[in-house]
Amino acid sequence: MKFFNQKIIAGMTAGILTFSFCFPVPACSEEKIIRVMPLGDSITDGFTGDPVGGYRLTLWKMLEENGYTENLDFVGPNWGGDGIDPNHAGYSGYAIADIPGQRSGIYNFSEWLMQEYPADVILLQIGTNDILSSALDGMEERLELLIDTLLHYVPEDGALYVSTIPYMDAKVTNYTNAYTAEEMDKAVDDYNAQIREIVSRKQAENKPIIQADINSVLTKEDLLDGVHPNATGYQKMGNYWYNLLTDYLDGNMHSSGTETTETIPETVSGDVNTDKQFNLQDVVLMQKYLLGVQTLSAEAFRNADMNQDSHVNIFDLVLLKRKAFDL
Repeated sequence: MKFFNQKIIAGMTAGILTFSFCFPVPACSEEKIIRVMPLGDSITDGFTGDPVGGYRLTLWKMLEENGYTENLDFVGPNWGGDGIDPNHAGYSGYAIADIPGQRSGIYNFSEWLMQEYPADVILLQIGTNDILSSALDGMEERLELLIDTLLHYVPEDGALYVSTIPYMDAKVTNYTNAYTAEEMDKAVDDYNAQIREIVSRKQAENKPIIQADINSVLTKEDLLDGVHPNATGYQKMGNYWYNLLTDYLDGNMHSSGTETTETIPETVSGDVNTDKQFNLQDVVLMQKYLLGVQTLSAEAFRNADMNQDSHVNIFDLVLLKRKAFDL
């Protein structure tokens, strides 16, 4: 199984790759099953689109195609998605914590959830419904309570990924008409900044927590109804989560100044196809990645990050094309 069993058997410590902390990968036998919980609201549930399953469809199928699913189990009390491991913990309409008179929240049953469905890795994306309910006050505090509860149950060699949320389109008023476009964008930006602050704080405490950034993957053009991703958006999300999750499974994490046992290949700026040179083929591959039809290895992701901000997006493509014009 492509790198997966080899590194789990060896129990190697984490290396430097894409995201913001370093801790051990599970040291276990070949039979060890890694339990992954997709956790969040309706975007994790993926109730929109055909077929149902959201980003989990792309994520699982890519894991399967690349030989990871033999030792992997999606966990959670909910069920959805044809042709994949359908278990998940996506709750449509739910907020971070209960909003009295409006919405139920995940925090309020998070201990039960973790006790009944233990997970080694959690993919958390939550907060969209808090903004839709105009419950902006206290979002950071509610999220930190949820994160602290989840971290209590995540093993030391596990990982809690906490993702930013995507922008919403205030022009589509299916779910709220309380914001102008500028106000809604600001609400999302403010909350995402709070997420980054919490993650940074927990990392300083040596917690197994990692920043994810779905906001960098999706645009408003990737939305079906102003809030939920369309098929292309979900595919982009699946590709993004695949790269993060396989970094964990392969024993590769980003470290902030921590020594590691792995040698990281030299970064060749713009070498997206990792052939140690830059040419127009790299531009084509980058475009496919941004369209959600191509994945990138950890080395390719580093090479594609032209502005070195730990994200790969349209800004990197612009820089890549500028470099191509100089050939």
